[in-house]
Amino acid sequence: MKYAIIENESYSLDNLKLLVSSLRPESTLVFSAGSIKDTVEYFQSSPECDLVFMDIELSDGNCFEIFDQIEMPYPIIFTTAYDDFAIRAFKLNSIDYLLKPLDKVEVKAAIEKFERIKEITDYKRVAEALNQSRYRSRILVNNPDGFYYVPIEKVAFFVSEDKYVYVYKTDGSRSLTDYTSLTTIMERLDRRMFFQLSRSIVAGIDSIAAVNKYFTGRIKVKLKAGDTEISTMVSAAKKREFLLWLGDN
Repeated sequence: MKYAIIENESYSLDNLKLLVSSLRPESTLVFSAGSIKDTVEYFQSSPECDLVFMDIELSDGNCFEIFDQIEMPYPIIFTTAYDDFAIRAFKLNSIDYLLKPLDKVEVKAAIEKFERIKEITDYKRVAEALNQSRYRSRILVNNPDGFYYVPIEKVAFFVSEDKYVYVYKTDGSRSLTDYTSLTTIMERLDRRMFFQLSRSIVAGIDSIAAVNKYFTGRIKVKLKAGDTEISTMVSAAKKREFLLWLGDN
């Protein structure tokens, strides 16, 4: 097993190396870093790596910024002192989410989980086994009492407001998602069914109620979900792309 450790605390790095070495003496640490910058540069080279251990808080920011810059095809075991990011972590190629101080039994269980997944798929494509579909089939949302999901076929559109992303359902109701940007959502949506109209709106094809020409080559689009209606502009630069999508060309 070739593995990497992304960890900015030297004590935690050394401790994890000892744990993995004691559990899998034949394993090889191929890379370690404590920053987003160094991690991005390394994984951009498509290295030979089977598994990544990754802390959440790194020296130059939050590790989720890594996934905004590169595609990470390797399975990840998150290791952190915080439990606040578990939901977001499991939206990625996550094997497990371990809280510090790391326990040898939990690390062993996480590695064994990785090995079980590896047995049922191609050695280089473990990450794909964690995602049964290329596209999202449901969206996780928050409510005052907890969490639930919205099937993707009941999603009308997404709206970004003040660093929050809301999903509007086909019945017109809206819920807060755990996403922080529309870019992240678009990475896993079926592009035949959803289109990013503007910086703040991603629309499902069935939510488009009207498309009208507007001044300076722009297009005005009206979206409808239940009794809820909103309008937005598609820029002249994006007009052709939108019309091709609308006509499924």
